[in-house]
Amino acid sequence: MGFFLNRAIVISDEATNHMKRLCVWILVSLMALVWCIALSASDGQGTDVDSVLKRFPGYHLLTLQERDPDVKAFVVRHFPKANPSVVRADFNGDGSPDYAALLRDDKTGTTKLVVLLCSADGQCKSVYELDETAYAGAVYLRPVSMGSKVSQTEAVNSNTPPVKLHSTGIQVTYFEKGKVVLHWNRKLQKIEEVQTGD
Repeated sequence: MGFFLNRAIVISDEATNHMKRLCVWILVSLMALVWCIALSASDGQGTDVDSVLKRFPGYHLLTLQERDPDVKAFVVRHFPKANPSVVRADFNGDGSPDYAALLRDDKTGTTKLVVLLCSADGQCKSVYELDETAYAGAVYLRPVSMGSKVSQTEAVNSNTPPVKLHSTGIQVTYFEKGKVVLHWNRKLQKIEEVQTGD
């Protein structure tokens, strides 16, 4: 009887040790999987922006250091985790992420705002471009949520009714000078501007 009891205890200890090793292995595997997913997600975003930049050789994203000191301080204080030169969102409502970017020529300093619409297979086409060289030190970008209503500023003297955004818009802010919201007009199939502040 004692032999069987001792044998049962040994088997029980082996089973417990086996379960502990299995739990440790599962935990390590899950941590590695989470780390790989996080790494690939952050790499993917960088790669997406890099692929957009490849369409504009000789240009780079306008950096925070290239902004005026007051603009830089404002952006750091109010949007510390956002890149003020990029908005990545679905602008035309097709379910694929699109891009708005402030790009600066490496040699001449010419700065432009571009909007690219991208398809599910990653092909992007430029649908809007604006020279921002004169405002490079003061301009920054922010997304405007789908469903928001944007209205022309009173200075424009327009009787145009407010526009309800059917997809994410792009707010272009000229620090202490003005604001414009860019949005996709589904009917006309183009980017339109609404001056929302002066």
